[in-house]
Amino acid sequence: MSKAVSRIPSSSLTSLLPRALNPHVAVVDLVATHLTADEDAAKPIDLTRLLPYLGRDELTAVVLRAGHSHPLPTLRFLLALPPPLHPSPPDLAFLAHSLASSRLFSHALDALSHLLCLHPGHDSLPTLLLASPTAPHPSLPGLLVKALLRHSRLRDALRAALRASAAGAPPDAAAFNALLAALSRAGRFDELWAARAAMARAGVRPDARTFNILVAALCRGEDAERAQGFLEEVEEQGFEPDVVTYNTLLAGYCRRGRLQDALHLFDVMPHRGVPPDLVSHTILMDGLCKAWRLNDARRMFDRMVQGGLSPDAVAYSVLITGYCTEGRLREARSLLMEMVGSGLSTVGFVLNVVIQGHVKFGKLLTCLNMVVPLRKYGVVVPLESYSCLIGALCEDMRPNAARGLLQWMIEDGHSPNLQMYNMIVDCFCQCDNAKEAVDVKVEMSSSEAKPDFDTYQALVTCFCRLGRSLDGLSVMVEMIGSGLQPNGAICAALVCGFCKEGDLSRAELVVKSFALDFQICCNDSYNALMSAYCETRSTVESLALQDRMLELGFVPNSETCRSIIRGLSRSPG
Repeated sequence: MSKAVSRIPSSSLTSLLPRALNPHVAVVDLVATHLTADEDAAKPIDLTRLLPYLGRDELTAVVLRAGHSHPLPTLRFLLALPPPLHPSPPDLAFLAHSLASSRLFSHALDALSHLLCLHPGHDSLPTLLLASPTAPHPSLPGLLVKALLRHSRLRDALRAALRASAAGAPPDAAAFNALLAALSRAGRFDELWAARAAMARAGVRPDARTFNILVAALCRGEDAERAQGFLEEVEEQGFEPDVVTYNTLLAGYCRRGRLQDALHLFDVMPHRGVPPDLVSHTILMDGLCKAWRLNDARRMFDRMVQGGLSPDAVAYSVLITGYCTEGRLREARSLLMEMVGSGLSTVGFVLNVVIQGHVKFGKLLTCLNMVVPLRKYGVVVPLESYSCLIGALCEDMRPNAARGLLQWMIEDGHSPNLQMYNMIVDCFCQCDNAKEAVDVKVEMSSSEAKPDFDTYQALVTCFCRLGRSLDGLSVMVEMIGSGLQPNGAICAALVCGFCKEGDLSRAELVVKSFALDFQICCNDSYNALMSAYCETRSTVESLALQDRMLELGFVPNSETCRSIIRGLSRSPG
């Protein structure tokens, strides 16, 4: 081959071949035939062998050949292409048009979403409007807006909606609704009303959802009074607000503390042909509870039940939360039992509120007596409720009750965490019940919550305080065997314990071991040992101890000097 021929691109060389022998033409024929064949009879294509012959032109040819009649298999083929081989924006726009024409709108949305991912800087709207030789499918502008919202490109979605409307191909009401809702959530109310104006200019008829979004936006924008005026305006235009519209207004009034306006609107709803529903009652009950009008909230609850509405978990939780906030725990428990008796399955959140209320007001025993029958009814106490109760019982120095609750927790299918175990171990240790503390530590060893440093430190400190320093030393040995290193606090606990028991030799061995094995020179331990020597041993022995400590790296401080002086003053003159 000559040098001139070798410089010609391979694609140019193959274009010189007859059509039947051209691999680029053959690969288009192969892929298009595969995509248009019966799916059950078609064999999978080995893309790895075709990739050298697949380029932008070949992909466009495949889309034009198969995309109109079989758009979904064609889209799946394009999505399976490995990078850097990507379909062009016109290819994906053409497929989106074909999919929309086949009423495969969710797949058309996927095609546009793929276009935005592969070509984020491309202006997709003109390409989309030119995707068909005749007219674009009317759903395409709306689908583009939804695709941009899917990718959190709110500004681009608004711009696309405004441009498409100006071009005479506006998004449909569903797409405008999605855009209006996103602008409302983002608090971009000026742009929301601009989009609403564009919707009106384009002749897109709003629906009930449109007006509900606008009313909600007015309420969120702290303009509930304007929302009421807007509602009256659209009513004059023939729009009949539904219960969702009124509930949005009720929530807006309650959020701004305009409870009387909310109550007035609630009373006029039946006269306007929209009877309040469960949500309406719940919104007002919540507003009354937050205004410390709990008795009125209870009357609203009873009125709702008498009207034939069955309260759900949210309605119960609103009133129960109000009772717990005011410390009216008896009424909260009564309502909780009523809720359980009604067969509602979502009791866990409300039960957690009641338990936290009892903990807040120190009614632990009453709370435990409430939990017992609930468990018999098959109610599963939430994990956070157990954690709250166990912590409260440990703070109240009731480790046995906390341990019993831990067993209930395991029976309910929960796995206690390390923090819960450590709270109970520490509580037993503070109550000088080392045996129970060790038993809990054994339970931990057989669970996923293995004992950690805090577990061992609590046990060592407890044993030493109880005059069982040898047992404390054994716990420390176990701790080291589990891969944990002791610290100066453990050293001080052991040394003080042995000194208190009169075993000064073992206390010195502990100080020496920590200095040599763990490089921990604990001055508190050194001073405790020196103080014990000065009180019980001769001056000569105390000074000899000081020499041995100096060799280990200990430096006497003021406390050490005071101990030696006290020892010298007790020695005979």
